[in-house]
Amino acid sequence: MEFEQGFISERREMLWTDETILILLLHVVAECCIPGHICMARCIRLLCNALIYDISIWNAVLPSAWVTEWYPGFFYAHSHPKEISIAQILFYNQICQLHDRKRRNYIMKHFVLKRFGAILFVFTFLISVLTGCGAKTPTSGTAEGPKSTEETGNSEAASDTDTVYRTVDEIKESDTINIGVFSDKSPFGYVDENGEYQGYDVYFGNRIGKDLGVEINYVSTEAANRIEYLQTSKVDIILANFTVTEELAQEVDFALPYMNVALGVVSPEDAVITSLDAVGADDEVIVISGTTAETYLTKNYPDIKLQKYDAYAEAKTAFENRNGVAWANDNTEVIAFAIENPGYEVGIPSLGSADTIAPAVTKGNESLLNWLNDEIKTLGTEKFFHADYEATLLDTYGADYEDTLVVEGGAAAETGTEAAEVENKGVITVAASPTPHAEILAAAADILKKEGWTLEVTEFEDYVQPNLVVDSGEIDANYFQHVPYLDDFNEEKGTSLVSVGGVHYEPFGIYPGTKSALSDLAEGDVIAVPNDTTNEARALLLLQDNGIITLADGAGLKATVKDITDNPKNIKIQELEAAQVSRVKDEVAFVVLNGNYALEAGFSVAHDAVAYETSESEAAKTYVNVLVVKKGNENEEGIQALVKVLKSDAIRQYIVDSYDGAVVPFED
Repeated sequence: MEFEQGFISERREMLWTDETILILLLHVVAECCIPGHICMARCIRLLCNALIYDISIWNAVLPSAWVTEWYPGFFYAHSHPKEISIAQILFYNQICQLHDRKRRNYIMKHFVLKRFGAILFVFTFLISVLTGCGAKTPTSGTAEGPKSTEETGNSEAASDTDTVYRTVDEIKESDTINIGVFSDKSPFGYVDENGEYQGYDVYFGNRIGKDLGVEINYVSTEAANRIEYLQTSKVDIILANFTVTEELAQEVDFALPYMNVALGVVSPEDAVITSLDAVGADDEVIVISGTTAETYLTKNYPDIKLQKYDAYAEAKTAFENRNGVAWANDNTEVIAFAIENPGYEVGIPSLGSADTIAPAVTKGNESLLNWLNDEIKTLGTEKFFHADYEATLLDTYGADYEDTLVVEGGAAAETGTEAAEVENKGVITVAASPTPHAEILAAAADILKKEGWTLEVTEFEDYVQPNLVVDSGEIDANYFQHVPYLDDFNEEKGTSLVSVGGVHYEPFGIYPGTKSALSDLAEGDVIAVPNDTTNEARALLLLQDNGIITLADGAGLKATVKDITDNPKNIKIQELEAAQVSRVKDEVAFVVLNGNYALEAGFSVAHDAVAYETSESEAAKTYVNVLVVKKGNENEEGIQALVKVLKSDAIRQYIVDSYDGAVVPFED
């Protein structure tokens, strides 16, 4: 202890003077095999990066062993500035290693904490020497140190004696895992008002720590240093919106994905950028260094000037200050920005390839990689990432984006490797009944938007106006009717409307009014039916199928009440406009409704109908609901795009999931 106190007291005042730091700098540069200006640039960069973080983060990424192993040599260097070399520093380290815990604590207390700025300078300089200039690392068993993947020609980052990552067993043994996350990118990774890490990535990180049985040390990272932090063992895992690309996969190992992502472009709503071709020669687009956006724009739009920032917060501030005409980033981030900040619009919601977000580990760390893959698969069985979304992203994006963004169990949806830039292709206008037609169109609108189309839906309560506005050219298409009704309307009104595709059919059903079972029908009871030709015939056929009335032979789909030949209980058939039938259910024994009006009345085919058309019936197949346009407009680009989406697997599944059998997808 006497030596220690004397050693320290003798040098603490002269140790960190400008003169001695300069001398040490010159000695290090002189000893390096790489030209001095490279080392200097690296040192300055590392110093600037390090100063961003507080001392708690710095202590986490610089192992305490380095303190006791490397300080003595630097102390000696400062006391003998004209005669010391790097080799002598290393030799002196071996003499002056402080193994006693009390001595180590003394140095940490009196030098690390009280001389933080100076110590941080030397440490960043030391890192530069070790990583950039070919000096021997403290953990290396050879003079050459660990080789890069380019030198070794394989995925192993180091030899058996030069491990630059920790295995699962080593992480468990240490009782701590270091996870790199963003600290300023809400809602994915950020520090809240209480100083706690929160967000979608952090929610996942917490579960990783729990299932490993270790404490979690979150390390604040930026997009530009994610790879560096893995390669230098500052973190074990990166969970910082890391987009999986072929280029990045050469540097790190990606686990299975847990989120979908594409690029997007946000701009002020008074100068919306809907195409990158609209960016002027003198305009600049803001990007974050090291992101997919930077890579994509550099490769595909080399003439566009990029304004690059290392930190998300810096890019955000620059964009708000109108330093650039637009901001290109992950679409999840620009969408969230536009939602949270009025006055901005995502003019390009999908740009470049559709990609995924995944955890990343150091190249060659198969132990941790395999554990993460198994973990993600297991979490998928409990819908963990949906729960994560609902806890952290729902307030930002709403429920509509959940299935679009979340990847469960590592099973990302199939996407093309190269998608074209989405530009605004125009507006498609559609007239529709509220339920289910307008609802189905709303689901289709989200898909069409990704293809560059804007879908505008106008709801109508009747069956006449939707056809008239399409025939007049006021609206592009309508979606509310079946072909028999369309044919009758054209004949009666002299319109020229045609079907461009069937979407679904709605089984007709008999629903309870004042009576709950057909066996309860009494003499003179009233049953309400639609009064338009085709729907009335369909209702009467259903009553006939259930033994209530009998129709004349051949009446078929043209049947009216005049075709009733037998009515044992003298049932009165009340004919009403289709939209009014459900409204008299409390006044009549039963009502006969088509699917959309049944839904509006709160009825379910599966649970409420006392009888309904089966899918095998001629009526069900005949009365498929179709998309209708004015004759001559069938092949318009927007119309064909709409037809394709309405017949897509996504819309079919939406119908099945949403309507409990009251609406059935039509199969050609």
